[in-house]
Amino acid sequence: MALEKVWCKFSVTKSDGSIMKLRIQDMPSDRLDDAVDLNIWYFSPEETFHRAAGIPKNPDALIECREFVSEMFKDSAVHIVICCSDDSEFVGQIIGVSIVTLSTTDDGELDDLEFKTDEVKKYFELLEGYFSLYDVMQNQNLTKCFDDRGIVVHPDYRGLGIATKLLKMRREMCKHYGVPATCAWMTSYGSQKAAQNDGWETVFELSYEEFGVKHGVTFTAVPPTCKLMLARV
Repeated sequence: MALEKVWCKFSVTKSDGSIMKLRIQDMPSDRLDDAVDLNIWYFSPEETFHRAAGIPKNPDALIECREFVSEMFKDSAVHIVICCSDDSEFVGQIIGVSIVTLSTTDDGELDDLEFKTDEVKKYFELLEGYFSLYDVMQNQNLTKCFDDRGIVVHPDYRGLGIATKLLKMRREMCKHYGVPATCAWMTSYGSQKAAQNDGWETVFELSYEEFGVKHGVTFTAVPPTCKLMLARV
């Protein structure tokens, strides 16, 4: 099978001193399930709003999340890149995933969704809650933007700068596809610092404490605010 587009190649030094050659490339269509699994097993249990909604504590909610993520990954507006070993032209273990969706001013309203679990219902309530606070397209005079849908790295490969590399690649994607900007709600200390180091600007902030009281949830192990951050090409 021919390689999908390769965005970059780089090397990292592991804790044992060994060098690992990696690449970031478009996700092969036949590896959809593997990318979904990485998202469900390591993103959903750790991501701030999933935790606040209680999704990791209910196996049925995680199953429902997997259904939503699988459908999202098939959307033509969604662009997924992966990080994998560069020892072979073939994709072995997927160790990192970055997901964005192309938002435009022509996007319509979301269809009404039916939920099976209270936790997923609460998650989408939170999602709609913070999306409604700031219209990035209107306020930043954008006609299109790559909007974040998550970055996750397998725990065995964390601390090597892979997530930061995946974040930086979003600028290259913008340049390649003629998209003027990319944005993301940065929910953790790590993601906020990585984006700031890459020159992303904070265009809006919400207080976790105030937002939690409003929606009846508790946020733990989070910075004072959740930051909507933007990177222009």
